[in-house]
Amino acid sequence: MLSDEDARAQYLGTNPSSNVPILSLIFLSFIVYNLIFYFLPSSITPFIKSYIVSIVHACVSVLAVCIFYVRESVNLTQVNRILGGGIKDTKDESMTYSICYSSGYFIYDLILMIRFKSIRNSSAIIHHIVILVAGLAGLYTHIAHASHFLMLAEELSTISLNLKTIYHQQPRIHDLFGLLFVVTFILSRLIYGTIICLYTFRAVPKFIRMASDLGDITSIVLVIAQVFLYIFTRLLNLYWTILIVRKLMSVSRHNKSLLQTSSVKLNKKVD
Repeated sequence: MLSDEDARAQYLGTNPSSNVPILSLIFLSFIVYNLIFYFLPSSITPFIKSYIVSIVHACVSVLAVCIFYVRESVNLTQVNRILGGGIKDTKDESMTYSICYSSGYFIYDLILMIRFKSIRNSSAIIHHIVILVAGLAGLYTHIAHASHFLMLAEELSTISLNLKTIYHQQPRIHDLFGLLFVVTFILSRLIYGTIICLYTFRAVPKFIRMASDLGDITSIVLVIAQVFLYIFTRLLNLYWTILIVRKLMSVSRHNKSLLQTSSVKLNKKVD
C-alpha cells in the first residue's frame, strides 16, 4: 500500500524539489534582465529597449520548451506530469528553472511598465499578473507546474510581434513580421496553447478524485483556482484575437480604398 506521500506524488508529482533555490533563481533572473535593459545603448528609447529584452525572454523560453520536447518523452495524459509538477531527478527538473527564469522577467517587466508610461499596457499588465500568480503558485504547490512550463511556448508569437514594432519605420520588414505574427499567434496561442489547456482540464477530474481520496482539500481548491486562471488566459487570447481581426479588417479596407483611388486616377488620365 502506498504511503500518503507516495499517493500524493501520483497527482502532484515530486518536482520542484525542496532543494531548488526558487527565490534566488527568480531574483537572479530579475537582475539579469535589468542589466540587459540598462546596458542597451542610451540612444534606444525605453519603449524599444523593453521590446528587445522581451525578445530575449521569448527566444530562451521557446527554445527551452523545444529542447524539452526533443530530449524528454512527454506524456500529457499522466496527471502528475501535466497537472502536477513532474518527477524530480528527471529532465522534468529543467521546468522549474525555466519558470523561475520567466518569473524574474515578468516581475522586471511589470516594474518597467509602472515606471515608464510609454511602455505601459493594460492587457500586458493583466497578463503578467495572471502568469506570475499561476507560475509562483505552481512552483510552491506543484499544481499545474508542468503545464505552466509547456505553455511558455506561446511566447513564440511575441518574437515577431516585437520585431514588427521595432521595425515600424521600415514598411516591408514591418509587414513581413506582421504576417509572421498572425501566423505564430494562431499556431502558438490559439492552437498549441489550447491543446495544452485541454489536456490540463482533462486531468482535473482525476486529480480531484485522487486528492479527495486523501482528504487533500487544499490541493482541490488550488487546482480549481488554477483552472480559472487558465480560462482567464484563454479569454485574454480571445481578446487579442479580436484586436488582430479588427486591425486586419482596417488594413484591408485601407488598401481597398487606396486601390479604388488609384483606379479612378488612372481612368482620368486615360480619358
